[in-house]
Amino acid sequence: MRNSALLQIFTALDKKGRRDLRKWLHSPLFNQREDVVLLFDFLDRNLDQYPAQVQKPLAWQAVYPAKAYDDTRMNLLMSWLLRQLRDFLAWREWRSEETAAGLHLCRALRRAGLDVPFERAWADAHEALETAPFRDEQYHFQQYLLYREKYEQEARVRRTPEVPPVEMSRHFDAAVRLNHLRFECTNAGSSIAGRPAARGAEHLGQHPGIRIYEPLLRALQHPADEASFYQAKDLLLTQGMAFRDSERRDLYLLALNFCIRKINTGQRAFMWEAFILYREGLENRTLFENGFLSRFTYKNAVTAGLWLGEFEWVQQFLDDYKPFLHPRERHQAYLYNLAVYYFRLPDYDRAMDLLRDADFGDDVPTNLDARSMLLRIYYERGYLDALESFLDSFQAYLRRNRSTSFQPDNYTNLLRIVRQILRASPITPDLRRTLREEVETSTALAERAWLLEQLG
Repeated sequence: MRNSALLQIFTALDKKGRRDLRKWLHSPLFNQREDVVLLFDFLDRNLDQYPAQVQKPLAWQAVYPAKAYDDTRMNLLMSWLLRQLRDFLAWREWRSEETAAGLHLCRALRRAGLDVPFERAWADAHEALETAPFRDEQYHFQQYLLYREKYEQEARVRRTPEVPPVEMSRHFDAAVRLNHLRFECTNAGSSIAGRPAARGAEHLGQHPGIRIYEPLLRALQHPADEASFYQAKDLLLTQGMAFRDSERRDLYLLALNFCIRKINTGQRAFMWEAFILYREGLENRTLFENGFLSRFTYKNAVTAGLWLGEFEWVQQFLDDYKPFLHPRERHQAYLYNLAVYYFRLPDYDRAMDLLRDADFGDDVPTNLDARSMLLRIYYERGYLDALESFLDSFQAYLRRNRSTSFQPDNYTNLLRIVRQILRASPITPDLRRTLREEVETSTALAERAWLLEQLG
């Protein structure tokens, strides 16, 4: 039962979602099976507080206390609840889009031949679209569908419809062009090489969304075209609210992707551009998803701020945005980034206390970063006995996690070179030159810049 599709979807519901699902199941319009309600009650009662109790025989006993267990019947009951859960989620998504509901109401009234109610419903749906702030792909596609309903209605009651087809065509062209540009940008953002952008209809040139997408696509396909990036970034910061949350977040991430490429090629000035995007995206909540801030965005914002020396901003950010991290990763993400903050100040004592006491679980990248910081602290503080022991535990950690996707050779080489430096202390000029050359030429090495500093 634990790995069933039912539990995978059920556990994703928040408290409000479960309350609404309960109301759904108690409505005879949607569900008329009492055993489905009882199974829901069993899951809702046990899943969070007593997860070990969530087993098919125990669920059966709660639903059918007087009957012998029947696995086939139990699977059927689970499928009934799963069907209700899927219908509920689809209904909730439909209800969340006011314009979608208005469109379907217009369609129902048109098919029923209710002309006056149709006209009133169409006017309401059109006004809802026009007064909403969005001018994205979804807006234009909804407008196209709405105008098509109007056209179908007038074709039914008049010989010659008064709705000009050009109005439908204009919105359809804009929706298609925005869709094309969005995925072109996504493709260009995932690889250096991109396909040439297809040209859109000339009448779409001043559309706010297209004016953002086109220069962003040029920049992603041709990283040397920095002017296009700046054009897209300025438009994104001033007109980005024309897009819904998820698409606006994608646009910010694509712009950040361009900055990261530039930073990785040594153009550190783009760290400031990334910082601006992070700061604005946090303030207007664009970088949030389902109300939460991902630990990756939290970490990246801290990294950009620290690199630029914005220590006061980072300190405030760590506390202000901690509540927006998901509860299951909030504590670890906060401790790690707070340790990074103290490490960069530098306040090694506080950083060391946080890193030694923290438990980052099975998050391998965070564990590697934390261990690398501790290595540097031990070395720079001259805690050589502690460092020797730490190198052994670090090596053991690498052996235990070789099957993961990170690059273990980067850290294995780091440990090997640090050991060579320790065992040769004081290091000879010849060995210093040899190690420096190895550090400079190695293709797999963590903490390269720091090692070069230590080798002089």
